[in-house]
Amino acid sequence: MNLVYLKEKFQFFESFWKGEGPFPLLFAKPHLAKEKNYILYDLEEQHRDPVKLVEEAVKAAEPALLGIDDGIPAFRTDLGTTLFPSSLGLRVAVQKEVHPWLLDHLSLDQYIALRDVTSGIREGVGEIGHAVEAYRLFLHRKATGSIPQKILPYVPDNQGIFDLSHIIVGTEIFTALIDTPEKVHQAQSQSLKLYLSGTRLFKALLSESETSMFHAHGMISGVWFPHTGARISEDSCSLISDAMIEEFCLPYIREALKPFGRGFLHFCGRHEGFLSTVCKEPLISTLNLGNPELYDLEEVFRLCGATDTVYFGHLDPEPDESMETFLERIAGIALRHKARLILVAPPVEGVDRKRSLVNLWHRLTKPV
Repeated sequence: MNLVYLKEKFQFFESFWKGEGPFPLLFAKPHLAKEKNYILYDLEEQHRDPVKLVEEAVKAAEPALLGIDDGIPAFRTDLGTTLFPSSLGLRVAVQKEVHPWLLDHLSLDQYIALRDVTSGIREGVGEIGHAVEAYRLFLHRKATGSIPQKILPYVPDNQGIFDLSHIIVGTEIFTALIDTPEKVHQAQSQSLKLYLSGTRLFKALLSESETSMFHAHGMISGVWFPHTGARISEDSCSLISDAMIEEFCLPYIREALKPFGRGFLHFCGRHEGFLSTVCKEPLISTLNLGNPELYDLEEVFRLCGATDTVYFGHLDPEPDESMETFLERIAGIALRHKARLILVAPPVEGVDRKRSLVNLWHRLTKPV
């Protein structure tokens, strides 16, 4: 039964990516599936105990097991954006309801001087070892039948290249863009190595091929990507100019994604130049905007349609707009611009209502 379920889900997504099937619909929001940070164990407990980390994530995925929408139930070790940087031995602060942040930073010169920036990834330094232990526990429990076979694991938070440089070095990275640009390139080279090493470690642990992946982007259910092998998050790029993105970010994004076929890129904030750059980049198959409300949706879908970039993310109804009208409006804009999307819609109550909305969405977006 579980194998049939997953086979059908994979076939559904394969049809979508080929342009032969309807657009997927998921009822959840990234990081807000339960509208709180934890269910069973707070973040301090999860960061201390891999058993609690696994049990929390599996509990969170339970509503997705009903299989009403198009998503596949998902598991990840949610240790925050400090996961890869912690492998450098930098201390991490954790609170019960607040995601972690670094207590330490390296100076730009210290970061550049590191001879082997990936040794901590290989040796399980910081929270890397904790994440690896949790994934192994998840895989063991799934193999022995104590975790539902429907739940699929995915690679944990892998911040992008400039994000990693910003997190590790701090705000010094921004002044260096003007004062010592050659050092920024050296730091970016270090962050590229860190990104590739960490991403490969977890993909190998999950027996995931280089050029495909399952990913849920922080939600309780996710998506099968048959020809896209990695996610990359580049929030900090939204803080710099188009010219700086072109020089200091885009070359490293390309090098990060090449080994994985293509990539799924996320960024928060508003930066219309970066949005255009992302959509026009052939190595990026899929886009997520952390703040889609800051953009003209017509323009986003026009860019996506013109470049065959899939938009995967949440969109919200207008005030007093029914879900039916909302789905009709979004489908209309997407189809008008020949854009494809994986829609993350606000949660709704009732199994029958959810099924009705999924059926409506599929009718609206099925290719003719």
